Formats: sequence, structure tokens, C-alpha cells
Amino acid sequence: MKITLNILILILTFSVQGQISESWNLDIDSYTHNSSNYASKFPPIETAKFSNGDLVVLSQYGSLARFKNCGTIIWKKVVETCAQQRVIIDSNDDIIFSCGTEITKFDSTGEIIWNKDYSNTFSKNYLTFDAITSANNKLYIAGHFFHSTYICQLSINKNGNVLWKTKFKQDVDFEFSFLPPKQIVVFDDAIFVLAHHYSKSNSFLYTSNLNGKKRIDKEVHFKIKKLKFYKNSLFALGQLDNLKDKLIFGKIDKYLELSNILEFELPRNLEYNENTPSWASKPPTKEEFEKEYITAYDINDFVFLGEQNILVIGNSSGKPWVLNLDLDNGINWNWDIPDERYYKFNNEYTRHYYVFNSINKVGNNYLISGISEEHNDQEKTFVTYVNLFVREIKVEK
Repeated sequence: MKITLNILILILTFSVQGQISESWNLDIDSYTHNSSNYASKFPPIETAKFSNGDLVVLSQYGSLARFKNCGTIIWKKVVETCAQQRVIIDSNDDIIFSCGTEITKFDSTGEIIWNKDYSNTFSKNYLTFDAITSANNKLYIAGHFFHSTYICQLSINKNGNVLWKTKFKQDVDFEFSFLPPKQIVVFDDAIFVLAHHYSKSNSFLYTSNLNGKKRIDKEVHFKIKKLKFYKNSLFALGQLDNLKDKLIFGKIDKYLELSNILEFELPRNLEYNENTPSWASKPPTKEEFEKEYITAYDINDFVFLGEQNILVIGNSSGKPWVLNLDLDNGINWNWDIPDERYYKFNNEYTRHYYVFNSINKVGNNYLISGISEEHNDQEKTFVTYVNLFVREIKVEK
């Protein structure tokens, strides 16, 4: 697995009136695969931060690495791969790696402290852990059961022993309507679980006390993509997924009441000449296209720049996307410029998918992880070229 640190890109300015500059870019993994795009279903790469500012990065290709926040690799090791995996740093600066039903605890040097399989924790079969977090010197986990409408929650102590467990049925008609957990957050002495499906436009929110009891649930008729707390409040970011033309932002309390809900219309990012060649069937006319197909954004994450200002990242019709949003006055700027540094092909029959997956504040700058995928429609065999990366950006005031 080739690792390349582009140290020479010290201040690479993006074409957004100098609003974003790039300090460094680290290629975590480069490889090929023969399956359809999985980036919208599972996080391809995740990062977590140590107390001293160092980062750990986990890729879906089986890499776990620690590096300094200047982009220098400290160590890298191969770990097990699975469709659903997570990584966090606990309060003791130990690394918690979740893969399927297994949890592995590493120390800060990458050595294993313990590894445990929790597949027999519940009587129901085919368990998968979907989301994990650390609080109060404990781990809190949410998961689901394959071919079932049940969600589970559990808490384990620092030695990996189960403190409590619970499962409950999601309020859907049948298993194919099920929305799996995506995030678990501990805030204000309560556990919050967010559930949504990559292809559906609704969400479920669940909350309970720190023992998994007194549960409250709420269905939301738009897709919430991320929960984050700032100062003394918990916030939700989402979108109207069926149209992908509006961003929705609001506050959530411990009773799952949504308040201060704001809607922002996203700018047009679909052009007729760029999109109609990829249609499998007869493409629409230009008039039909401009009437019905205007936006195609995928929101993945956000970070607060200030109390009334957030930075949103994701994908804009196949291009990496950054949005600077003033919650009082609307969009400050919208950046979705192609980045060709990973492209293997350049002809018109090539499909590119380039997305920013997560963003975290590190010092005065911001760390972005993402994935670039592409394949050539004219190749006889379906091969996708994949690059997973982490980069640091600076946002100008």
C-alpha cells in the first residue's frame, strides 16, 4: 500500500477567492476494486484525535495509522476489514476499533490491549455494530440485526465487559423499511442515536438515560446526516434527500423536540451537457432537465466556525464540496471545483466520484478525510480506482 505525503503542497489555494488553502495532503490508501460504489453506504475513512493533537486514521482498505497533525506518519498497521467499522479515541488516549461485532482496544503505540467478540451478547443472530462513542470512561454502542427491525444498545467498561444491554423494535412496517443506526452521541446525561438509510429520505432519533432506559423515539421526515454539540446545545444537520436542493439545520433537546429549524436552498450544480451522456436510457430534453434536475448534493459532515457560522462538507454531483454557511444570513460561499490529482482517465466516458467524508477542527485549521473513485465506461471489465486521503485546510476569515 503506497503512502505519499505531498509536503510540497504547503499552501495550495483553491479557487474560491482565497477562502480555502491546503496545508498538506496525505494519501492513506490507493487500490482497485470490482464492486459498485460503496462510499455513500459506509464511511470509507475515519479520523479521531488524541489529546496532544495527533490523529489516528482508519481506512476501509484495512489501514490503521497514527500521524502528527503536520501530516507525518508515526506508525501504520494492517487491521481486519469489514463493511461496518468505526474508530474513536477514548478519554485515556486509547484507540477503540469496532469491526462487525468485534471491538479491539489499542494503546497509543498501536499495540493491542484487548480484543473481544460480542456476537453472542444478544439472543438474536446476525448482529452488527454501527456506531460507537466514549463518555464517562465507558463505551456506548448502537447496532442492528440483519433481516430484523430491531436496534440494540449496550455499554461496556474499560476492560470490555458489558455493563448493560437493551434492544428495541424500530417503528417500521417490515424489515426492508428499516433504518440502521448511523451515530451515537452522549450529551446532557443522555444517549442519542441517529438512524437513517443511504437511499431513504426520513430519519429516526432515539434517546435514553445513561443506562439505556426511559427511551424516547421520534421519526423525522427529512434525512438528518450528522449530530454535533456546540457549547450547551445539540444540533442536527440534514437535507431533503428526495430533491437534494435544501439544507436543514436545527437544535435538538433531550426530549427530541426540534427547534430553530432553518432551511437553506442550495445553488444549482447540475448542467445539461455534463450529465446527460451518463444516462442509461433516453436522456431528457434540455427543457425537461432544467425544470426537474437542478441540484445533487450529498451532505456528510459539518463543523462550527463560530456560534452562527458552520462549514459543511460532502459531494456536489461528483465533485468535492465545501459550503460556508451563515445561519443568520445564508450562504457565504459554495465551493465545488473538480480536483484531478487522483484521476487516472481524462476522457468523456470516465465517471468520477470525489467526496469529502468527515471534518474535524485541529488547532486553528480543519482536517478533512475523503475518497476519490473513478472508472472508465469503455473498459471491458468494471474496475474502480480508489484513493483514500486526509488533508488539512485553512479557512480564511
